[in-house]
Amino acid sequence: MSTVSWKEPFEARSLKIHQDERGMLFEIFRFLDDQIPGDGQVYTFSIVPGARRGDHYHQKKQEWFTCVHGRAIVLLTSTDGEDMQYGLDASNPQLVYAGPGTTHALVNRSQEPAVIVSYGSRQHDPEDEDTYKRIACSGTAI
Repeated sequence: MSTVSWKEPFEARSLKIHQDERGMLFEIFRFLDDQIPGDGQVYTFSIVPGARRGDHYHQKKQEWFTCVHGRAIVLLTSTDGEDMQYGLDASNPQLVYAGPGTTHALVNRSQEPAVIVSYGSRQHDPEDEDTYKRIACSGTAI
C-alpha cells in the first residue's frame, strides 16, 4: 500500500498495466492506497479530434484524469501561474491530478476520439457550481 499524498497543485503518476492473452487491465482509482477522498463521483467524457474541453478551475474540488481510449493532453495552470502539461495515452496510462484552484483543460490533437475517465472529489451540485472559467496554458510543447 503506497499511501502517498498528491503533490499540489498537480501531479501525474504512471499506472501499471496487467496484460495477458485475454487483453489488458489497469487500475485507475485506488482510493485508499493513493489517498483519494471517496465522496465524489466518477464520470467519463470524450474529446473529438481537434477539440478542447475544460478551461476552468474549482475552488473546492480535486480532479483526477486518465485516458482509456486514444490520446489527449492535459493542460494545467496553478494559481501562481506555473504551467504544466501531461500527455495521456491509453496504451501508456497515467493518472493526472488537478488540485483546487488549478485551471485545467484537455485537448485532443490526434485523428481519433479520446475517451477520458475522471474522478471529482465532490459530486456536481447545481446549487454550488464550484466551476470558474479561466484559460489554461496554451500547451504547445506536446
